Amino acid sequence: MRVFLRSINTRLYCASRDEWAVAITEALLFGSVGQAARFAFDEKVPGAEIVVRCDLLEQEVALPLLSEWCDLPQPASTAN
Repeated sequence: MRVFLRSINTRLYCASRDEWAVAITEALLFGSVGQAARFAFDEKVPGAEIVVRCDLLEQEVALPLLSEWCDLPQPASTAN
């Protein structure tokens, strides 16, 4: 699973606090929805949505930027 921030209006991907990119390969990659939301709120990224992509599916899921996403529990480690 890959998590990104994207502008709702321009459809550009967040590349840094003040930079946007057309190509998803240039976008910031977040480890979780919570990390993306925290970054967006902390850095005051305007008009963003969270985009989740999975290589197994050809679709993406766009989520609204909600403060509740910042407090999501981290997945449990599967390391033995």
